[in-house]
Amino acid sequence: MKYNEAVLTYAIEPLGCTENHGIRPKPKYQYSLVACAKWEEKYICEWLEYHRSIGVDHIYLYSNDDCPDLLYDRIRPYISGPNPFVTFRHYPISGQQYQMYFHFLRNFSTETEWLMFLDIDEFLCIKGSNFLPTFMADIPTEVDGIHFNWCCYGNNGYRDRPDGSVLINYTKHEKWANPYTKVLIRSKKIPYRDIYRTSSSPIMHEYNSLDPDLNMINVLGDDVRKYYDNFPETAWNILNSNDRKEKLLSVAYVAHYSMKSDADFEIRVRRETGGDYASEKVWGTYSQEQRANYHETTNEVSDPYLHDYWVAQTARAWDFSVFPQTQWENISQNRTATQSSTVHQGSVEEDACRVLSGNICGKCQNHTALEHNPWWKIDLESVCLVHEMRLFNRLDGVLERVANFVLQGSVDDQEWFVMTRKNDGIIYGGADGHPYIWSDQDGIQARFLKITILGESTYLHFDQIQFFGESVS
Repeated sequence: MKYNEAVLTYAIEPLGCTENHGIRPKPKYQYSLVACAKWEEKYICEWLEYHRSIGVDHIYLYSNDDCPDLLYDRIRPYISGPNPFVTFRHYPISGQQYQMYFHFLRNFSTETEWLMFLDIDEFLCIKGSNFLPTFMADIPTEVDGIHFNWCCYGNNGYRDRPDGSVLINYTKHEKWANPYTKVLIRSKKIPYRDIYRTSSSPIMHEYNSLDPDLNMINVLGDDVRKYYDNFPETAWNILNSNDRKEKLLSVAYVAHYSMKSDADFEIRVRRETGGDYASEKVWGTYSQEQRANYHETTNEVSDPYLHDYWVAQTARAWDFSVFPQTQWENISQNRTATQSSTVHQGSVEEDACRVLSGNICGKCQNHTALEHNPWWKIDLESVCLVHEMRLFNRLDGVLERVANFVLQGSVDDQEWFVMTRKNDGIIYGGADGHPYIWSDQDGIQARFLKITILGESTYLHFDQIQFFGESVS
């Protein structure tokens, strides 16, 4: 279709419908977010990754920065490949939020079944499942949209913004659900023509003022078609009845990190007060008393839910580690050691210490002579709680030689007790990612540790030996 034909429907319908002879095309995505960003390059990757983790299929991101270079540099991995997670556009005219949103409605809205306009300081929180498709599975088919109430998070006492994760740094929020909402709506139910005619309509918050017949519910399933009538009085009446303002936060909400520091009152004014963001000027008028009151309200409740969820998500990086994660410190590296004998040059102490260097090579680094029950011993230099041992076997043959052993501990190098015994004959690896791991969650107190290979006529040899724990002092 030629441009001069397509442009005639700009005020009437999305471009996808025009190009498909007035029929709405089948969407590519199920759940999509639409966002405008300015000065958000520090936070954008976490925001994208979080929403991908909860089941959002696609994000349409508009940069309203004077220059898009910094934001573009951060999101390049998300816009690459045959199925990018992000559709990126730069809108160089400052403060034109409505025009950015309408550009999306015109050009991309037919690509997704559901959509929500969300800011970069807002995170959609789905309690329990932490997965949007699971939450939506219980939504009746006749529902056109779902209102998610805000819950404003506070500055956690920061004067200036700290580096790092928003979700991890901020764990305090207001006590109740906020009356403002963001709406997840079926894209085919978007009142496109009315939005074009009424550019002042707050479509990120509600649609019933444009189309009263839209069937809108909140996350509890309540009818909220009249929620924004006489706002905020009607909204508060709804929230204050039947414990809704508590119940909403137990199901799902939009976590709004509205003030990341006390300095944000100035940052919000410096960032944008033109065009559709004229209301941001109000933050610059707050007195110190008003600031203190705002911080008190938005830091009233400590809630680590999103913090803990994100910590768990980032910890999944260890799922890809060659060696499993340990929760304790290495208490054995570069300590002194000895053994029953050696076939290598140098003293038995020098040979015994080679397995404590931390340098894994897959070959034996110490080696006793052929003897009855050869042993190796380490001095941790102080009494420790020993929680874990890792034995790295040589991988160039004779792995079975150290298959059976006993680990003993002592506080004084005189009286010894058994910490664990292995006599099943099963071999184990090491540098290949499969060392033998023994662990005790409570920990066992010892300063000296001894490994004895069980056998009438055998050798002791390892690639590396590691002990993990903590000092009891």
